[in-house]
Amino acid sequence: SVFFPKGPGIYSDPPPPSVRSPRDVEGERLLSLWKQGQTGVPLVDACMRELKATGFMSNRGRQNVASFLALDCRVDWRRGADWFEHLLIDYDVCSNWGNWVAAAGWTGGRLNRFNIPKQTKTYDPNGEFIKLWCPELKRVPEKYVGTPWLMPEDVQEIS
Repeated sequence: SVFFPKGPGIYSDPPPPSVRSPRDVEGERLLSLWKQGQTGVPLVDACMRELKATGFMSNRGRQNVASFLALDCRVDWRRGADWFEHLLIDYDVCSNWGNWVAAAGWTGGRLNRFNIPKQTKTYDPNGEFIKLWCPELKRVPEKYVGTPWLMPEDVQEIS
């Protein structure tokens, strides 16, 4: 069919719990953490918390969180697109779903996996945005705000 070149099944709901694989169960857990802004990846968490609180997220943030969910967590991109559809105040069906298709690598072009720590250094070098939305990181030194898992133990104790 022209409308479903890979079959209508790719647009169906996830399988019921009784037939889900461990990967499906893990995907649900990761999706939940992503929605709450509790992934442990500061830039992703800050962007998701901003979205939940305000209904807005910058285009760069949208690209980062979409790449993270679809490519790093390997969660079905449609789940992220659906979440954005419910929360974005500037929601546009074509932009949203088109951008999620691209983020998941389904456009046939190059796969654009975002390096989140590098994106953090480029777009939030002092950690101001992260610290605004993730106050639990306010005492983390700038050097580690985007990658707190790299902090030495002695720095963790005072942060």
